[in-house]
Amino acid sequence: MELAHCLGDYLVGTEEVTLGMQVTDHFITSALIRQGVVPCSPIHPTAAVTFGALELFRIARLRSPHFSIQAFIKTLCDLQGVTFQRYLSRQFTIAFDLYLQIRARVDSIVSQVLQRDSEDWHLKHACAACTHKLTGKPELRFKLLYAMDGNNSLKHILQHLPDEIEDGHSPTSRDLPTGLVLTSGHYLSREYVNKFAFTCFYLCCNNESAQDSDTNPCAGRWKNMDDAKTRKAWGVYDETGIFIAVCRHGTCLLIADMVQSGER
Repeated sequence: MELAHCLGDYLVGTEEVTLGMQVTDHFITSALIRQGVVPCSPIHPTAAVTFGALELFRIARLRSPHFSIQAFIKTLCDLQGVTFQRYLSRQFTIAFDLYLQIRARVDSIVSQVLQRDSEDWHLKHACAACTHKLTGKPELRFKLLYAMDGNNSLKHILQHLPDEIEDGHSPTSRDLPTGLVLTSGHYLSREYVNKFAFTCFYLCCNNESAQDSDTNPCAGRWKNMDDAKTRKAWGVYDETGIFIAVCRHGTCLLIADMVQSGER
């Protein structure tokens, strides 16, 4: 089997390589992954990315979330003196998504073997300093000190169908469904968060102090801060950001995706 292009380990570059298949390899993709490369196509792959390059980008993006795939591919192209093409970013994106799913699946199997796959295991063992109890010492008044806050930097525009007749319900997104599943003990699923949507709404309506705090003092001075215009502007987003909870040691406890809503 020959691959026309193979993104080499770290910054080695691209090269044409020959990879073989064994009798135990039932699929081409599994044969490629066994030899350290992730294909960009499941049927007839002609390009692949090595685990080293994928891991390098994963670690780099953890340090700088603004470091995009396009910037990474352009960097490799500049080092090798080749012209950047858009399809290179697309191929790397496919391989990187598959690489993350492989890592998530491996972590899930390891967690099951170690009996760490319960829903609240990560929350109970998130911070050793907060959850550790000393024998013979009096119990603290507050077992855990944590802070919660939202951030609206990670917004996603809702691209609904143009010919859809809206009847008061949320418009249907025209984005293609994805098979990617987030398996993390930190993220709360949309289904779980939506269970408390009406509960929080009724609590806010019955609390007069909450209504007073929702008034916008800037609406009378600035037209762009009017509540009606603000709601209309935020209505174009499907996701308005994330809401996170961290302990006093900076350890992440839980993360919720704010879907068609804000911090309130």
